[in-house]
Amino acid sequence: MTNSNRSGKDDIAQPGNELPPREGFDIPFGPPPEEYLYRCGVCGLEDLVNEVIIDVTVGTAQFRGDNQGGMPKLECPRCCRETMEYVDQEG
Repeated sequence: MTNSNRSGKDDIAQPGNELPPREGFDIPFGPPPEEYLYRCGVCGLEDLVNEVIIDVTVGTAQFRGDNQGGMPKLECPRCCRETMEYVDQEG
């Protein structure tokens, strides 16, 4: 049988043991990933694409030997073809 009486030891969470302030601490996983604007030349769909998807597409093209440099074309969810192209957001 177990004893339900509290032990004479102090609790783990003592009032004097506070967490240090969070200012100046690094974010554990870094900043959120960037998103890039892509537009389909056929249907006109515009979408923000996560940089991780672009990195995977570039890595796959490099593995196949198809990498041509620059931002890759992506598959449009409406057309189901590789018609989405990067749109430069500068100027």
